[in-house]
Amino acid sequence: MSERILVIKLSAYNALQSSTIRMLAMVNGLIQLGYNVDLLTVKPHSAVVLNNTDEYSFLNEVNIVALETNQAYEKIVSGKKSSKKLDVLRKIYHRTQIYGGSKKIAEEVDISILPSREYDVVISVSDPKTSHIALERLLKQGLKCKKVVEYWGDPFYGDITQKALVPTFVLKREERKFLKLANRVVYTSPFTLEAQQKAYPDEAHKMVSIPTANIKERHFPENNSDVFTVGYYGAYFSHIRNIMPLYEASKSFDEKVQFIIEGDSDLELQNTENVRIIPRGVIENEEKTDLYVCVLNSSGTQIPGKVYHCAATNRPILIVLDGEYKAELRKYFEGFDRYYLCENNTDDISRSIKDIIRENASFAPLKALSPTSVAKDIINCSIQ
Repeated sequence: MSERILVIKLSAYNALQSSTIRMLAMVNGLIQLGYNVDLLTVKPHSAVVLNNTDEYSFLNEVNIVALETNQAYEKIVSGKKSSKKLDVLRKIYHRTQIYGGSKKIAEEVDISILPSREYDVVISVSDPKTSHIALERLLKQGLKCKKVVEYWGDPFYGDITQKALVPTFVLKREERKFLKLANRVVYTSPFTLEAQQKAYPDEAHKMVSIPTANIKERHFPENNSDVFTVGYYGAYFSHIRNIMPLYEASKSFDEKVQFIIEGDSDLELQNTENVRIIPRGVIENEEKTDLYVCVLNSSGTQIPGKVYHCAATNRPILIVLDGEYKAELRKYFEGFDRYYLCENNTDDISRSIKDIIRENASFAPLKALSPTSVAKDIINCSIQ
């Protein structure tokens, strides 16, 4: 009989978020390795459709246990900006709360909803960090498992996306509480791992770093167009990463090099002769993209998931280095022998793109980031 694994992630599994793709890639790997997987999640967003549904056919083999969403939270925080009052409420909420609307869901989860009370491995996945609250509650209700793994995206302490005006000691207190629950704690960045081990020396022995898996290898056909397309796909909020040098770099190219910048942002960039600005949605342009660009965060230790997801394709990838760890990040990414690297300034970005076009090198998906490879590493680290 195959081992049984419970995965906990209290956000919709069809959400277009890096943490969701990371979780799904791991689940895909677990299924391919022959594990029986139960996924405790919340009901999917009706207005969102997963890209390339064939890539997610493995979900047919997953026992999905979906909890009701927090409707009040969805209306106030996640809806469209329909009024100034609603916008103010959102800002107040994000400034005063360290957890989102799924906190209430996590605090009310009941073990009776699960198909089993015993698992070989339980894996709680953040974000949202309320997944770990649900884990804590289920353990208190008698959930039995041989090993508990916490699979973190952004940490709590040191998370540059954290908007709440909360004292540091509160964040560290909450994070330490969760870390104590786990037998193993997995981070996606070796630099986050190092920072967390220093912040929580008593829990450091539990912590490991494993890069993010891709969902599935994607071999795109050769683009015979006269136009070379450069694509940036992902959020680019100005307090997290600086997209402007890439935007400005487009001006050094003629019409034969086109840029797509697609994702959520607080910036209001304008279309130009070389650049199309597209809000986040169902991405339809990736197959026609000749070069992926990933801009790293302006500070902190986290690595955007897109860096790993793009490596599932046969296209070149340019990583734009930034932040206080860029020297260490350069050394780290050079070890993959898969990426082009440059500094986050207009001249270096322009030069690198021109060199990539001239070189016209061929690439293959990175096997080390396959779903089975990463899932196996997560399971193996959990049973040591």
